[in-house]
Amino acid sequence: MNAIAELPLPGSHSGIIDLGGIRIDLEARTLHRQGEIMSVGSRAFDILVVLAKAEGRLVTKDELMSAVWPRTVVEENNIQVHLSSLRKNLGSDRDIIVTVPGRGYRLTRRTVRPSCPHAEARFARPELIGREDALARIATMLAATQVLTLVGAGGIGKSALALEAARLWTAARAEPIFFADLARLDHPRSVQEAIARACGLPEHEPLDFSSLPERGLVFIDNAEHVIAHAAQIVDALAAANDGIRVLVTSREPLRIMSETLYRVDPLDVPHAGSTDAQTLEHASVRLFLRRGRAVQRNLGDDSAQIGRIGTICRRLDGNPLAIELATARLAALGLEDIHRRLDDRLSMLAGGYRTALPRHQTLRANFDWSYGPLAAQEKTLLRRMAVFEDSFSFEALCAVACDDGLALATVIDAASELAAKSLLIVEYDGPVVRYRLSESMRAYALERLAAEGDSTAIAGRLAHYVEHCADFSGADEANEPYTPRGLVVE
Repeated sequence: MNAIAELPLPGSHSGIIDLGGIRIDLEARTLHRQGEIMSVGSRAFDILVVLAKAEGRLVTKDELMSAVWPRTVVEENNIQVHLSSLRKNLGSDRDIIVTVPGRGYRLTRRTVRPSCPHAEARFARPELIGREDALARIATMLAATQVLTLVGAGGIGKSALALEAARLWTAARAEPIFFADLARLDHPRSVQEAIARACGLPEHEPLDFSSLPERGLVFIDNAEHVIAHAAQIVDALAAANDGIRVLVTSREPLRIMSETLYRVDPLDVPHAGSTDAQTLEHASVRLFLRRGRAVQRNLGDDSAQIGRIGTICRRLDGNPLAIELATARLAALGLEDIHRRLDDRLSMLAGGYRTALPRHQTLRANFDWSYGPLAAQEKTLLRRMAVFEDSFSFEALCAVACDDGLALATVIDAASELAAKSLLIVEYDGPVVRYRLSESMRAYALERLAAEGDSTAIAGRLAHYVEHCADFSGADEANEPYTPRGLVVE
């Protein structure tokens, strides 16, 4: 057997070594550069293979002689002759072969490897409902920016949307894709190793992204729990290779210069009073019916059921995860009981897919994932703003939340962080800004407020504010003491 063929083959797939723009076909013994076959001699080809398989390691002259001319005594200048020919064929890529005087040779470009042996299976087409406009917008943004981060609340469908966007992107361009899922990671070193592994780079060395191909897509999923470490690596990747696109999903931005944000919205929901035909047009309702009919085939066959489904989807904020968890309860509870128990949604909405991440198996776990890493002041503010049933102004928030332990400046910072982390919804009406929590987020925050024993005190502050603020949306005309719906006071 040829000694060259016996060398280990890192980074190869079906006998191909990919050097990013340069491909070595070991079976056909051909060299491809930018899609064209280069004319290269047999010995020059063997020299390049040996250097490529060394993956950046220095190869001595003796090693080259032994590998390329295993049973022949030749002059050392034979190496120089074939290297000169090889560099000529490589054209503008000639500098990837470096001569280290007196020592040997090495390649500056390492082999590019797929993220896993069965990477294609990771990109099986997800089932998406109501995301056609989002996919078109993401494709446009990916073409115009180097780093695109899909941000949004937990369970909103960021990963599924990004998977389909990545599949469409690479299918249209025949570019490689490198996938790293950070969901189960919690240490800086493990983040680097995961991204290095995805990009086909050595895992235990400083990352060198210059060896990646000139074009490709790096897809980093679930970055929020290791956001600082992911941001540093993505920033370095973008600086090293401006032809690579990076697609990230996270509940908050990376906050790096090269980043563009796309906020993933909930599925659209029907308004109260919508007709049956109007209700059935909304993506949230179509998702509920798609999942629910696997349990109850005649689901949605009459007007009463359609109305109930529309209300459930609206009260679950159009969140795909919450809707799927609700349909998982159809077999045990039925549609009417699900509707009736929405005030106890944190206990009711469980039973997600066994193969799902733990945080996607219950609604409470989904919120725990976001709440746990918050700073103490952010947790306090989130709990206190839960007393507002509807939207509220910054003035109202300060009246309820500010005290000796939570100063005005702290409220500004904490509110900004909660909005960035997709927990607080910011609504703009011209120059006026108002805030609100989704109904499910509010239910979770109220539960946390009660657990802290602060419900009575915060309710008292809100009642005092309502009494002295005639334009507050929650004040009632009879001047009755105001108690927000869902708030349990001690």
